[in-house]
Amino acid sequence: MLCRGLLVLACLSACASSQASGPVSVFADTVEVGGASLNVDVTHETREPRKLEIKLKMRVNGMEETEKLVADVHISGFNIDEGSTHWDGFVPPRQPQTFTVLLSVPEGIDTAKATVKLLRSRDSMLLLHEELNFAISESGAVTPIR
Repeated sequence: MLCRGLLVLACLSACASSQASGPVSVFADTVEVGGASLNVDVTHETREPRKLEIKLKMRVNGMEETEKLVADVHISGFNIDEGSTHWDGFVPPRQPQTFTVLLSVPEGIDTAKATVKLLRSRDSMLLLHEELNFAISESGAVTPIR
């Protein structure tokens, strides 16, 4: 009986750790925007069956504010549940900015795509372009296609 209890406990522990994977970084780098050095991190995280959260985190290195920036997430196969697919603004020193959108995949769709772009506003200079492709299983798991 003790052996079976330990086996069940080990299985529950393994299942719990596979469910709680946390955010997955798909792009992390530093880009130069005028005189500012900007750390950029794009992550995605499965929130529940058929739902995905995409985040763009931006933080300035140093004391120089960025020029005005524009971020967009272009989607195909997704619906927007929370947030917006557009952000614009500045990233001041010591004031990191995070742009978040929660997406869902409707029933009957088995693949979806999100493209994250970050541009400098004044001349549309492309600073970041990441295409994220996902497969959706019958159980609703949203997994990246590499």
